[in-house]
Amino acid sequence: MMANMTQKQRQGPETLESDGENKPVGNARFSTSNRKNTQNAKDKQREANRPRRVTRDYLMNYATWYLERFAASRARLEKLMRGKIRLSAAEYGTDPEEAENWMKSVLSTCEKAGFINDDAYAKGRARSLFRKGKAMRVIAADLSSRGIASDQIDTALKDLKAEAEQAAYDEVRGTDPNIAAAAAYARRRRLGPWRRPDIRDEKREKDMAALARQGFGYDTATRIINSDLDELNDLLSMIDGI
Repeated sequence: MMANMTQKQRQGPETLESDGENKPVGNARFSTSNRKNTQNAKDKQREANRPRRVTRDYLMNYATWYLERFAASRARLEKLMRGKIRLSAAEYGTDPEEAENWMKSVLSTCEKAGFINDDAYAKGRARSLFRKGKAMRVIAADLSSRGIASDQIDTALKDLKAEAEQAAYDEVRGTDPNIAAAAAYARRRRLGPWRRPDIRDEKREKDMAALARQGFGYDTATRIINSDLDELNDLLSMIDGI
């Protein structure tokens, strides 16, 4: 018995620990549990971030979901779906050619149902940008970047100019709609005559530069910044009336 006690006294802490079951105790249990929970959370997040496997039904559901929330051109929706296809091909080996046929079928279905209408989209976006004070060439560039065809852009701008002319007060009929757009931008940003009188002259060059950055020429910017509110309110009828 004495020999056994002497032997245990000679054993180091590592040897004594190995004699037991080596179960975690106290805070160690919580630490192990926390690590497991953290790993489980990471695994769930990793799974949630995995791309979806593309099928025709998935693309149709995605297109419907997107178009219910956002106005979009055909080109915009096609770009988004191509991204889904690319990820699915990398993750699951989806056949890109087959997936492209599904995509074309979905786009055709959406167009026939009226969910996609590039003519209506171009006109609506052009009108919205015009109300925000965007110059005509800026509107054209925006529509082009969204995949709208050049002939559709021309039609949208022509219709927009006709709407602005019809809405204009008699005093400003025939005015370049870019001037009205510049007035709308100045109003929105509180430039020129919308500034406090005591700082208007001080801010004149800064306001001119702000209009230039929006694509308006020097003559247009000068006219807006130097005008009084009554004159500009007449011009704004071309914006507010559409």
